Amino acid sequence: MLSQHRLFVYTIVILSVIGVVFVSGCTQSIQSPHMEKPLEYDPKINPSDFTSNVSNQYFTLTPGKKTVYEAETADGSERIETYVTHETKVVMDVEAIIVWDRVWLDGELIEETKDWYAQDNDGNVWYFGEDSAEVINGIIVSRAGSWEAGVDGAKPGIIMKANPTIGETYQQEYYEGHAEDRADVLAVDESVTTPFGTFDNCVKTLDYTLLEPDVQEHKYYCPGVGGVVLERNVKSSERTELRAVEYDATPSAATVSEELTGQIPEAQAKEIALREVPGTVTDVAIERKAGKIAYVVEVAAENGLETDVIIDIYTGAVLDVET
Repeated sequence: MLSQHRLFVYTIVILSVIGVVFVSGCTQSIQSPHMEKPLEYDPKINPSDFTSNVSNQYFTLTPGKKTVYEAETADGSERIETYVTHETKVVMDVEAIIVWDRVWLDGELIEETKDWYAQDNDGNVWYFGEDSAEVINGIIVSRAGSWEAGVDGAKPGIIMKANPTIGETYQQEYYEGHAEDRADVLAVDESVTTPFGTFDNCVKTLDYTLLEPDVQEHKYYCPGVGGVVLERNVKSSERTELRAVEYDATPSAATVSEELTGQIPEAQAKEIALREVPGTVTDVAIERKAGKIAYVVEVAAENGLETDVIIDIYTGAVLDVET
């Protein structure tokens, strides 16, 4: 999903896809005609209409395929690896193929996600959810971006149409208040170039979410190359480029742990924050700050300012106060 990473400006969200490129030169957002108008959305899912064999010409998922991208970002050198596994997951009684996405920043794994896709009888590729993990120092610190269709009101969406038509809009995912990405089809005959090659007759979309209106991205889906994508954030000058595609590959080694031991409790972090900035705690997250794992405690201060109190997760020391 768009709000979750770091891969794009935070979660592409990913939205997770098979290849990504950010292109510079755009100074303001492009407004979708549907940005202010909620769509009625209630897809009917018949499991017999779906397969985990995803062969859509614009979004082909071949088990054993690995794609690699690189970027220079404001935060450092980023490497993104997407691996189509040989595994499946049953979601809403639909067998979906699992795609494993991972992101490294300056050589350190910072995010890994497993996305679930299936194709319907018409050739549309559906997105059934994700198991997303934010990683710091090899430890999972958040799964806030995770969602599963059929659970807690979440619904699957279409990640790529079989025959996209200029002007149409489709819902890519739906988990109210958490994941509400959409796409508008802008063109179906674009040419795009990456270091991996030049591709013609590509579909161009504008991807966006009402949850974060300023996060808008262009994506290019190209036929004949099995899911190569060119993507640009319409407000970013950072460029991420597809570097390699391998078949019958194995994913790069990466080890993460669910355990975060030795930290102070979240309740204690809230108490520390409120002693520093009187008010009401509105959110708590775990992030990397000043090279350390830290609680970021958001406080609606008594003076009316939204303030983040940064607290060392192990010592309880206040590292910074940001307004």
